[in-house]
Amino acid sequence: MKFYDREREIELLKNLRGNFGIAVVGRRRVGKTRLIEEFYKKNRLTLFISAEKSEKEIINEWANEYNEIPRVNTFVDLFEYLFTHMKDRVIFIDEIQNVTKVNKSFIFDLQRLIDKHKPKLVVSGSLIRTMKNLIENYGSPLFGRFDFIIKLRELEFRTIARICNDMKLDFETAIKLYSIFGGVPKYYELIEKMRSFDLERFVLDMFVYYPRALYEEVRVMLKEEFGKEYRTFFSILSAISRGNTKLSEIANFVGREPTKITKYLSLLINDFELVKREVPLLNGKRGVYKINSNLADFWFANIWKYEELIERCEEVELAGLLKRNLNSWVGKKFESIIMELIKKGDIKLPFSIEKVGKQWGKIPNKSRGENQYEIDIVALNEHAKEILFCECKWQSKVNAKKIAEELVEKSRYVQWHNDKRRESFAIFARSFSKEIEEFEGKRVYCFDLKDIERVIK
Repeated sequence: MKFYDREREIELLKNLRGNFGIAVVGRRRVGKTRLIEEFYKKNRLTLFISAEKSEKEIINEWANEYNEIPRVNTFVDLFEYLFTHMKDRVIFIDEIQNVTKVNKSFIFDLQRLIDKHKPKLVVSGSLIRTMKNLIENYGSPLFGRFDFIIKLRELEFRTIARICNDMKLDFETAIKLYSIFGGVPKYYELIEKMRSFDLERFVLDMFVYYPRALYEEVRVMLKEEFGKEYRTFFSILSAISRGNTKLSEIANFVGREPTKITKYLSLLINDFELVKREVPLLNGKRGVYKINSNLADFWFANIWKYEELIERCEEVELAGLLKRNLNSWVGKKFESIIMELIKKGDIKLPFSIEKVGKQWGKIPNKSRGENQYEIDIVALNEHAKEILFCECKWQSKVNAKKIAEELVEKSRYVQWHNDKRRESFAIFARSFSKEIEEFEGKRVYCFDLKDIERVIK
């Protein structure tokens, strides 16, 4: 697959001169190695460190790949040689965190070698928490040894839409794929290699039908990331993926006191970067927890939830469940896709945005169970007192007038410059039975899939 996006990262690399140190951090399959190899091409040595092999075996494998690498016995001897005799080459240590399993003391040796030689060095790592401890922790020998730390995120939806378009897949399929696999380029490379593609069959082959390659891949990656306490983290992520998004709900699902859960949630947010805390855009303090990886969210909600069926080889039953759940799952993620497009400015709004987010709260004078409202997306400009209320419906032939009526009603509960604000409304759907341009004197924008595809192109 051709190389997509990463313009900002490449611009940073282009501006570097002389000797430098760069650390690239990002989850597996996100494209760290591809970025470095694509940019530096033949002017680099890629040295992948395997956690399962001995120091000598790893060096011999590197020597087999590159004739210029000597067959020495230790990492120290090798990098002393490389930093001395290959000053013009970029030395790229791929998955550097694995060195802690092969030779822990080498991190201290590497610090000394970096300080001595000031090489052109790039390192990468996939275990987010481990890499933070290696690179960003003040007590680490490598702290301060890198000029730039690139945190490589998943590709944005608009890039995935372009990839799918290049593969002759329609826009709706792009939305469905992104809802499951997010912006992880490796899985789109896999799709590109297939002779023919059927989305439903692909998902079932990857997660349900033996050998279900991605079922094992996701499970192993997460276990490696979490270490010995993976069961607790798995339980918390399972709770969130099933709609238990408040602290009390998560604690009840896991079977622990809320005070015992906060430590793990903090780690999932700050160290592992797998969870985010979301609060109402306006007048809200009590937040909810969401999984911010589409793939992890999908896996916990639709695959790990039915682990017993997989263990009992009841593939047909699990396939049936997944087929029935797939459309509602895409609907859940459709909202976050639209939110992303609005934040990035791909969908142009009638005013410049200062804030955008989800809004929910209580309805006054309503009985319990009926006293909550929720608006999918709210965007506003504080200075101009402009506000836009949005509803997202993953449905066909949507009645725009009915949705607008409901949206206008919910907007009345939002306390924000009520006497001064200028309101407009937007509805996003697969298609409409009939679009409208205004409701009760308020401007209404209707976007179907064709409109959304057009604006991001």
